[in-house]
Amino acid sequence: MAATRNGDRCLLFAVLIVFLMHSRCHAEKTVTSDKRPKQTDITDVHIVFMNHLDVGYNGIPDTGFINNVLNTYFTQHFPRALNLSAELKKGGYTETFIYTTHPWLLYMYLYCPDNNILNGIALKCPTAEEKIAMVTAIKNGDVSYHAGPMNMQPENMNQLLFELSLNMSTNLDQAFDIQRQYRTLSQRDVPGMTIAVIPTLVKKNIQAISVGVNDGTSPPAVPKIFTWKFDDENSVIAMWHAGGYPDNPGPTPSDPQGLSRDDCVIHDGFDTALCFAFRTDNSGPPVNVQEILGYYEILRAEFPGATLHASTFEDFVKKVAPVQDMLPVVTNEIGDTWISGISSDPRKMAEYRVVMTVLTDCIRSGQCDSTSDFRIQDAVNYLIKLGEHTWGLPGVYDTVNYTNKAFSMAKSGQNYVNCAQSWAEQRVYVQQTVDRLEDHPIRDKILAALDDLKPSSDPPNLAGYDEVDPLATYKTTDGVEIAFGEFGGIIQLFDPFNKENWAKSMDFGRFLYRTYDEGDFNRSNTMYPYRWSSFYQKPNLTMNSNAVSKFWDTKLDKLYKWKGNDFVLLAKIVMLEAEPVIEFGAPGDVWITYAYNPSKQGFQVTLQWFDKTTTRIPESLMYYFSPNPPVPVQQSQKKKPVYKQEMEMENEYSRGTTPTYSWKLRKLGQLVSPDNVVLNGSQYLHAVDSDVLYTTTQGDGLQVVAIDTPLVSLATTSTVPSPFPVPLRPISQQEITGFAFNMYNNMWDTNYILWYPYLEGDENFKARFEINFIKN
Repeated sequence: MAATRNGDRCLLFAVLIVFLMHSRCHAEKTVTSDKRPKQTDITDVHIVFMNHLDVGYNGIPDTGFINNVLNTYFTQHFPRALNLSAELKKGGYTETFIYTTHPWLLYMYLYCPDNNILNGIALKCPTAEEKIAMVTAIKNGDVSYHAGPMNMQPENMNQLLFELSLNMSTNLDQAFDIQRQYRTLSQRDVPGMTIAVIPTLVKKNIQAISVGVNDGTSPPAVPKIFTWKFDDENSVIAMWHAGGYPDNPGPTPSDPQGLSRDDCVIHDGFDTALCFAFRTDNSGPPVNVQEILGYYEILRAEFPGATLHASTFEDFVKKVAPVQDMLPVVTNEIGDTWISGISSDPRKMAEYRVVMTVLTDCIRSGQCDSTSDFRIQDAVNYLIKLGEHTWGLPGVYDTVNYTNKAFSMAKSGQNYVNCAQSWAEQRVYVQQTVDRLEDHPIRDKILAALDDLKPSSDPPNLAGYDEVDPLATYKTTDGVEIAFGEFGGIIQLFDPFNKENWAKSMDFGRFLYRTYDEGDFNRSNTMYPYRWSSFYQKPNLTMNSNAVSKFWDTKLDKLYKWKGNDFVLLAKIVMLEAEPVIEFGAPGDVWITYAYNPSKQGFQVTLQWFDKTTTRIPESLMYYFSPNPPVPVQQSQKKKPVYKQEMEMENEYSRGTTPTYSWKLRKLGQLVSPDNVVLNGSQYLHAVDSDVLYTTTQGDGLQVVAIDTPLVSLATTSTVPSPFPVPLRPISQQEITGFAFNMYNNMWDTNYILWYPYLEGDENFKARFEINFIKN
């Protein structure tokens, strides 16, 4: 395989030499927006021709398996784009055309792997002549690409992988000898991203981002164009489009649709506009020259007298940069209200994070060279796919078979089989990442780390343990005290370093199982959708199931203590009733290990569930932490256990007090405050690359680390931890009462996984955490 890939690189190098020899002569839906300038103000209109990329989902017209999608680009879309440019030039038209695509697609095209077969579909690699044609088009400026790899969910990456993903575009620039300024990252569909991306964007010389928000999603309340500022040293120009990528261009000047003036990036007092001739999911470039000419006619009507021309993101940002000081400034977090979907496949996420972590450690230690070792570069480029926003097909198109009995019979149908196959092939990129490493020593380390993810037997090996009183208090040699309540949560966790008892209720370190009914979705959909509702819904769930909105009680069944010198407690937790296991998707039992680590002054935690029932009923499995508030609580406002709470909870804090401790979330290596999120941003849902902090201004306090499951759901005085992205109004530090790591949910009705396990052998799952006491 190494010889084949080196041969591909030699071929591409030869292509470049040949080219150079022959080319020397050639919801809360209020959105803050800027005042609309007068029509006569715009004299220069930049047009970006692009289509939305889903690596999966929609194969147009084939089933949206990955290789169906890639084959459509390789055999239809790319050749069509090149032909359109040639036809316009040959016809002598004044109108121009530049097709903007994605670096990851170009990488797969130019370094197309042999014998790549997914779901029985072989990837159709281009010929040497077709590669030469693409290289020529890129060098001539007929094909361009943005600065990001494709449409990502950046929170679902750590800082280094995000940084390495941005190398794809710079590596292409170097290969094609392109000196690119004002580099711009494009993201479509996904409604937002974390502010924590900005330092890495600045480091990689990316000056701008452009986001097109899916029109089923409440758009973040930000201007169309603004300066997004992380701190005094790190900021980018940001462009946000509410209600679409935008939509497809309309058919006529009287019906412009996505090419309307309102859909263009315009700022008061600036004479240049950016408009998008943007086609929908995997539909490729315009079908013919006439379609392109029609787009120009629409824009001539929208901007009378203006100069119209095909352009790139970079060319537009070049015009904006000198007047950036006139743009409004936003310093808030925005986040990603789609991020709950990443917990729909717990095994995929755990494997992805393990590979990402081991590779990151290897690169940072200098043992892996990401700049010149093709094995590492290729592995990274395959791993990047797991951070993309596409996870599977649109859905099963079944609003009847929800109960476990009906589902068990229906899931042999073709739509169900196709969905499960689409989810499984997305997982394959974990193995493909490992395969690209070939003989690199890090490969064995990754395989060992993946093997360590496998859950133990059920029950775990109890040799070396004594069964002990489950409700007693246990103490480490350095004074840490821990005790459990009848439901399995920690009710006492004395930290001798900070002199704090972090747990005074059963809601610290508590396993939660929750089911939802149609009312939960209806409530969310009164706040979240923009133009239409599709993502968070389960149509006819009430009519065709026994779904109930409920936290199901658990009980601490047994507690075991390690006989040796190490302090280890092992808790067995079961559902109090059989109903959630039989009728819904609760696991048969849950085992949580708390192993005290004196060097870290905290606990290494392993949570394992066994025999999870597969169900279509909406559900979530969470590991919840509600630290005892250091601010005194009035006797009449004592905290209620989360399992007793409804959507409206009692106010825990008096409004006039300021918490001693505050919450921080670590995303892409940066600490982000959850109380600084813009309206319609992701207030409650966050993906962390490592930890959640509850600390003083001096940094003392509590740290909870997630190793295998990144999704954090905040709880407040008025909301319980939930995978829903609402409410959308900003929250304060004072309102936050805790958080849960959401290990699994199936809230989405499209794209993400709809039931779990969907493959035999995934009934058991293992997730690792740390609970650390920090004292500086």
